[in-house]
Amino acid sequence: MDLLIDAYGTFIGSSGERIVVRVPNGYGKKRIKKEYPIRRLKKIIVLRPSSISTHAVKLALEHEVDIVYLGSFGKPIGRIFSSEPKGIATLRRMQLDVSNSPRAFELAKLFVLGKAKNQISHLAYLGMKHNKDVSTEKLQAEAVLQSLQYMRGDKKDCGRLLGIEGYVAERYFSGLKKFYGFKNRKPEGRDKFNSAFNYGYGILYNEMERACLYVGLDPYLGLYHTEGYGKPSLVLDLVEEFRVPIVDSAVFPLFLNKNLTKKGMFDLVGKNQYQLSTKGKGLLVEAVLKRLNQEVVWKGKRRTVKAALEEQVRSLARYFKGEESVYTPFDYTVLI
Repeated sequence: MDLLIDAYGTFIGSSGERIVVRVPNGYGKKRIKKEYPIRRLKKIIVLRPSSISTHAVKLALEHEVDIVYLGSFGKPIGRIFSSEPKGIATLRRMQLDVSNSPRAFELAKLFVLGKAKNQISHLAYLGMKHNKDVSTEKLQAEAVLQSLQYMRGDKKDCGRLLGIEGYVAERYFSGLKKFYGFKNRKPEGRDKFNSAFNYGYGILYNEMERACLYVGLDPYLGLYHTEGYGKPSLVLDLVEEFRVPIVDSAVFPLFLNKNLTKKGMFDLVGKNQYQLSTKGKGLLVEAVLKRLNQEVVWKGKRRTVKAALEEQVRSLARYFKGEESVYTPFDYTVLI
């Protein structure tokens, strides 16, 4: 399970083999004490300013429990994890070899294909569920996606791949507007819709970065997204196929059902700029974690979506090592 720390001034300590959390219970009152067996925890997510004891950190590290701090907009700003090497230099050399070969473009096509197919499937599912006609957007996205098969990886194809990804995404969000009237999808947008989606994607980035680190892959050495200072390019590559299954399908219903449109779900931080309130964050995080813990059948086994995400990272590592000849993007339809 994931332990969420979302109350200001929480203290995280330990006792034996248990993490002990003391949460403030109002001015002048005693703290509420809760205990969690360390063996049941996978991650401690800190959403609000809190303090943690050295003993608690040591206990978490000994049991490979990740401690991650999320910023105001959901992106991980820091994490504490074991200093023991999780990866092998040989694996990272193989990752570097693939990133400099034509196989990098083939993987990039698969990341885009996985993302696009999941967006199209999600749009079709919403249209059927809510009796809305999204056939035009769906057909237009499918038509342009067909051109992927003719790309071989020259310089022009790299630009075309970005164009295809952008076009399908534009058609996808254009279709979503028929269900809920937001303005536009902007990665840096600070309106309520974009702030909520960005926060959800931040949680996804954290899950993917952790998986890469624990498998031994370099999260900053990408195949599709360009490398840059402090930019986890491989994480950005791998999250593409999981945006719809983990975030969109969890967050969008919060707007459709008017859960996130209620008073008090957002704080105004500037002119027409919002960020999720503590209450809003709690609601969104709960929805995303529920999706992560949903069971599906993937690659012949019943597992949670979170376990499927971790399997995808291991699958990519096996591909780098030559143990697998094909990488298969995660399919959103296994969730429907």
